[in-house]
Amino acid sequence: MKEIPLRSSQLITTFGPGALVISPTGESALIGSLDKWFYDKYDNKAKEMNEYEIVEPRLRSALKVSKLFMPPDFRQGYQFRGDVLGNSQSNTDIYIPLLRFPSWQYCQYCKTLHQAQLSHRSSFLTCKGCNRKSKMIQVPFVIVCEHGHLSDFPWREWVHKDEDTRCEGLLKMVSTGGATLDSLKVKCSCNQERSLRGIMSRKNNIQQEESGVSELSKMLNASEKLYECPGSKPWYGSAEESEPCNAYPIAVLKNSINVYFPNKLSAIYLPGENKNAEEIINIFERNHITPSLLNMTGKETIEDKIKYVKRFCPAVIEDYSDKDIELAILYTEGEIEVESIEGTNPKNIEQHLRRKEFEVLISELDNKNLKVKKSWMKGDPSEHSISKFFNKVNKVTKLKETIALTGFNRLSSDSNSGGINQLLEGKKLLFKNPDKPENNWLPAYKVFGEGIFFTLDAEKLQEWERKSVVKKYFNRMLKNARNLEIDIGDSFETPKQVLLHTLSHLIINELALTCGYNAAALRERLYLDEDQSGILIYTSSGDIDGTFGGLVRMGREDVFFNIVTRALEKAGWCSSDPVCSEIGREAGQGVNNINGASCHSCSYLPETSCEAVNLFLDRTLLIDPRVGFFDMVRV
Repeated sequence: MKEIPLRSSQLITTFGPGALVISPTGESALIGSLDKWFYDKYDNKAKEMNEYEIVEPRLRSALKVSKLFMPPDFRQGYQFRGDVLGNSQSNTDIYIPLLRFPSWQYCQYCKTLHQAQLSHRSSFLTCKGCNRKSKMIQVPFVIVCEHGHLSDFPWREWVHKDEDTRCEGLLKMVSTGGATLDSLKVKCSCNQERSLRGIMSRKNNIQQEESGVSELSKMLNASEKLYECPGSKPWYGSAEESEPCNAYPIAVLKNSINVYFPNKLSAIYLPGENKNAEEIINIFERNHITPSLLNMTGKETIEDKIKYVKRFCPAVIEDYSDKDIELAILYTEGEIEVESIEGTNPKNIEQHLRRKEFEVLISELDNKNLKVKKSWMKGDPSEHSISKFFNKVNKVTKLKETIALTGFNRLSSDSNSGGINQLLEGKKLLFKNPDKPENNWLPAYKVFGEGIFFTLDAEKLQEWERKSVVKKYFNRMLKNARNLEIDIGDSFETPKQVLLHTLSHLIINELALTCGYNAAALRERLYLDEDQSGILIYTSSGDIDGTFGGLVRMGREDVFFNIVTRALEKAGWCSSDPVCSEIGREAGQGVNNINGASCHSCSYLPETSCEAVNLFLDRTLLIDPRVGFFDMVRV
């Protein structure tokens, strides 16, 4: 497969192991498993892994892995052969493995289907049908299942209506003209032919919906035998890699969004209790002193490690005691338990991490990687009547966020779909051999940025939630949410949580018009526990210097409350009203009618900005005269 340029962050957020990526020339490739990351084209392992290691003990401990590594950047070997002193650049020609997929392709002249090897690099083949050597075009369909498997569409089995067929005739995919799947047919040289009608349908009737049988599983065999998922995992490096699976697969377009949903867990950097040890850890980070570097042979004692640190950076470390250095080393290596979290449920881990973040963000702080400044709090004078609904506004002038890839799903974005535990089963999808000691790591990347953190008045929220009219209205949304195939846990089970989520969207849309960042560059981070009512709106980039203060300036008291007021005023009328408001109040809209008065015209955000894929949104809970929290008609 030819090289495809990708950013490091894309390998975490969009194109991780098991994902399909489309090249500029239209070829599609599969990102290989983590077992083969950090190898060069000669299959040599990267020599200095400490260069890629991210020191974030809090997140690493929560994920129960020994290390976090950034995806390797690519460096052409011939450009780093060495200088006049003989110094050369390490870790050159490191590739991320790519596999050609789907492996079925057809001749652009006679439409004959051919199957190539996953490792085949060229798209040119000699056609068996017309004997021309031409560029082959990959088929548009693959099949996936809810357990994360990905397979080639069973072309031969489909046309013969038998998953056990032995026919080896030449296949052709022809179009009879039209825009539906009825117009696409598969023909075999044995005179069998069949259209592709129904291969992308999930359900046909109520009985099938209850049993989860797809149309593909029902229709493939001429007999009543249901076709089950082959259990293929081609990103492991072989077309034969598979495991037993009793799920019923469905055909999807290879570039469809539901082919790959990455599961991510992120944590904002929080300072430790020992200030000196914290400063030493920052020194470690600047000088790339990581656990990998401190354990080159695996036999080093703590005294050896302290000597190495002093020798490596004597000028900046001389003011600290050996005890402080030892504490920093133990903290960095994970020998000191940073986060004690029961179990591996991803929702529990995320809630635990955010609980700690909330406790830090509500107070002022001045640390190298996290700076929080008070802007306004309840009791301070304000000319804006909307301020009575808020408790605190803080400016986060600098923050560091680490985002780790923990697994992925197919067909559904839910991280617990089908009872799959994200952390345990997710790692099995990312690694071919997840139990090997050298594979006890996850890919991650770090970004720096700025933001605004604010909380609503807890007493007013509780008083509002106790209103019978609010409870009655919210029950409709809660009923629809429970009918979803995903498990929402306790993230959006109260009116307060949906209120905060919708408010975050409205403010981000308004900030995008005033702060210099577009909506896709801003993100939300919600703090929705029972004793929390906070929102962090922030922007981040890969540069260690972070961003330029355009968002932080919007956190000033006089500016912020003006932005909130304008956002709520605009929320009073959507360009799709009265349809948006009326449907939202009466039946709901969006996936499973889970949203209220919310649509693309008023409160949706780009996927990179929203934590809940634009679900659990309702403007009514904010501005309606009867059930709205903000009585804007009287402000």
